Amino acid sequence: EIHYIPCLVQGKQKWGGIAAYGSKLFCAPKSASCVLIIDAETEELRTIPCDVNGDQKWQGIALYGSKMFCAPAQTSSVLVINCETEDMYTLPVDEISALWKWTGIACYGNNLY
Repeated sequence: EIHYIPCLVQGKQKWGGIAAYGSKLFCAPKSASCVLIIDAETEELRTIPCDVNGDQKWQGIALYGSKMFCAPAQTSSVLVINCETEDMYTLPVDEISALWKWTGIACYGNNLY
């Protein structure tokens, strides 16, 4: 069954990827200025500000351990979200100067690709 859950965040292309940790679904902020978290059991929505504005920031999200990693599309850092505390930080990728970097990320074994 497919149904719609209303979201109060305005804009286009707000999130670019979704990944699960337990019953929580985390959505990478593509053009939104926040991470969207969906409780898959209750369908309750909430957001966490990521304090980075702009479009095409991160696209793609993958779980490694208890952390989500968001691939940088047009930003200069990987966004890391601790799934248990919901704290966030970034890892710089300044050595890559291209406007478009990645549009996906995956975990295999002990590595992120």
